[in-house]
Amino acid sequence: MYVSNYKRSKIVLDEKQQAILDGSEGSIVAKAMKTMVDIGESLGAEKMVPISFSHITGSFAMSSFHGYYELLDQLVDAGAKVKVPTTCNPYPGREFSFINRKFYRPQIHHIECFKKLGIIQNWSCVAYYEDNVPKLGDIGGCGESSVVVYMNSMLGARTNIWGVLTDFYQAICGYTPYFGLLIDENRYGKIVFDISELENPDPDALGLFVGKTAVDKIPVITHYPFNKYQMKHLLSATNSSGACRMVHVEGVTPEAPDVKTALGGKEPEKVIKVTQADLDEMRATKEVQKDTDVIVFGCPQLTCKEVLDLAPQFTGKFVSKRVLMSISPLELERLKKFPEYTDLQLAGVEFVPACPLTYLTIREKGLKNVLTDSGKLHYYLKGAQFGSTHDLMKEAGVA
Repeated sequence: MYVSNYKRSKIVLDEKQQAILDGSEGSIVAKAMKTMVDIGESLGAEKMVPISFSHITGSFAMSSFHGYYELLDQLVDAGAKVKVPTTCNPYPGREFSFINRKFYRPQIHHIECFKKLGIIQNWSCVAYYEDNVPKLGDIGGCGESSVVVYMNSMLGARTNIWGVLTDFYQAICGYTPYFGLLIDENRYGKIVFDISELENPDPDALGLFVGKTAVDKIPVITHYPFNKYQMKHLLSATNSSGACRMVHVEGVTPEAPDVKTALGGKEPEKVIKVTQADLDEMRATKEVQKDTDVIVFGCPQLTCKEVLDLAPQFTGKFVSKRVLMSISPLELERLKKFPEYTDLQLAGVEFVPACPLTYLTIREKGLKNVLTDSGKLHYYLKGAQFGSTHDLMKEAGVA
């Protein structure tokens, strides 16, 4: 990983940063600053820089995990507020099942904490489309792997990936250590993936292959006119099977007008010719797919447009297996204004405005075998098999 070459440093703070560390904005903000300075020094950063956006990954409250939530209560009790526009990840799907209602019992209190801290109530992992859209070169401090890779790659913003609470601390103090993907030289690609032989590449399958192959080195993919929704799937899959916090696609992402620029003018470590067979190997066999109990679309969450694009396949039919579509609350409200929403409900499709990874982690009988066209969900959810969108339609009995 790109931080492995760093040695412990001593961060030099400016006058304002030192004042925050000394308590000018209260003890809780000082604690947040100290934590981020300590982390920065351990990773070789030499300075702190201001951020202009953040995204919080720890959006769900589990009854079995207390430390994080106790610290959030401390932030609330101290009157802390985020200093920059800060969005949050999806709901965990507390109402999806009886088990989830028990397991995510503290969720209502958690939501109130987020409101008091000033978090934008988007509850979505695709905030980069509308709720949180930084500009090229903007610096942030974000959790959630799919948000980090999309903002770095498609928007040209700059953020390292942060875990639970450290994302909060940056939003509270307004600063992040200057290292990793904030620095120009660390944003150049290392490995080229030549996809010129692919006629219509499946973004999720391609992402799984690229991430698995590149591991933690920034990949450069040769040109294909992926749209922003396809890029969402490609990037999230790449950052799941690998630790690729940034991906260049020639002529699509802003820092890759051409392959040479994406590589920083250097020769690639290797060039890999991607074949259709490479992508086909990512998918489960037809025999495995037939054992599916539930079919899941949307990880990252679907937008209204994506659901509308899927709707004609279901209209006038009824699914033969349970079909779930994960969608953000805002996008679901938009979808309800279209007649296709009713058509999909009549076809037996269920909409869940939550994170499928959390609402399906503890599964009841009849939900054990999951089939998804999401590379990310396949990689992280135990028992989730990967297929193409057509595979899912076929298993649902609508293709």
